[in-house]
Amino acid sequence: MQVRAVDFIGVAVPDMAQAQAFYRDGLGLAVLFESDGWSEYDAGNVAVALYKHEDAAQGAPSLRNAVVAFAVPDIRAAVEDVRQRGLSVVQEVEEYEPCFMATVHDPFGNAVMLHQRKDGTAG
Repeated sequence: MQVRAVDFIGVAVPDMAQAQAFYRDGLGLAVLFESDGWSEYDAGNVAVALYKHEDAAQGAPSLRNAVVAFAVPDIRAAVEDVRQRGLSVVQEVEEYEPCFMATVHDPFGNAVMLHQRKDGTAG
């Protein structure tokens, strides 16, 4: 088996409408598919899939470990954009050897990272 790329990242959510508003309107991701139980959003080279699961509200460990990292061309501009959309930045831009990262949380406490590689690559 050869893994070529990530096709989607799954995020368990207890309230699909609230999650859809966050990913679609808050982060500005294009809708690929939306329903009451499953929704997908285009994030460039990968899709973010939301799936409704009631236990996500109780913070079941197996459902709360989702992390989505979105590659952005300009981390500081991305942070400013999400702030202008009314979202809270829970981790300001931090520099690491290969990259810059900042973090916001979706309405359920799932980490959403804004990520910029120093070499300009993504995916």
